Amino acid sequence: MKIGFPSNPRKNLFKEIQWIAGNGFDFVDIFLEEDQATPERIDVRNALELLRQYDLEAIGHTAWYLPIGSPSQALRSSAVQEIAKCFDVFSNLGVKLVTVHADWPGGMFSVDEGVRFQSESLNQLVDQAEKYGLGLMYELSISQENNVDNLSKVFKETPKIHFNLDIGHANLNQNDPEQFVRKFHSSLKHVHLHDNDGYRDLHLPMGCGSVNWEKTLGALKQYYNGTITLEIFSDIHYVLWSRQRLKQIWEEL
Repeated sequence: MKIGFPSNPRKNLFKEIQWIAGNGFDFVDIFLEEDQATPERIDVRNALELLRQYDLEAIGHTAWYLPIGSPSQALRSSAVQEIAKCFDVFSNLGVKLVTVHADWPGGMFSVDEGVRFQSESLNQLVDQAEKYGLGLMYELSISQENNVDNLSKVFKETPKIHFNLDIGHANLNQNDPEQFVRKFHSSLKHVHLHDNDGYRDLHLPMGCGSVNWEKTLGALKQYYNGTITLEIFSDIHYVLWSRQRLKQIWEEL
């Protein structure tokens, strides 16, 4: 298991890399989004030198708000183009895996239409990512459509995409994170870890919400021993405590 932390796209990427490395994380989850970390604003050459200096690995993360599942063809195409801009940056930074986010149209549009809209975008993105030597991962959003059955439909229509299990998001809408582990472990390439109360996307430290960590991590460890990003938006002391708690539970399982 390797434990990482996300860069804050509202802050200078160089300072974020230094901070993450200085706090002993194994990798940085690079968020390429507004406003300080758009592809156009990244100094790739110096960022790569910094990663090498700290011997820090990197995973890629694209903006969660891009509408790859919009009912509008024009908006979907624009979202695909914006995400694809990140691929060159990530490739040059030595990244191998990149996250995109679920995007359900909701409203009057059916689940099947949402699957169709998203899979159209995702298949285009998978093909483009492959040209840069990147693997694409699909992350649950907080929408009520995110459940095991609907995710199965997305994966059926996009067979080359991987799974990024966001444990916090998988704990919302009366879902159980363990179900996602057991159903999609063969596609699992990365994990985001944070807690919540089951109703709101709070990004809390471990133990501050309703996630059953022993149960969830017990299932995860049966199939997975890869990278885990602590996507905890809290004071650094709680982040570091969560890292220690994660290691402790993992070792005891």
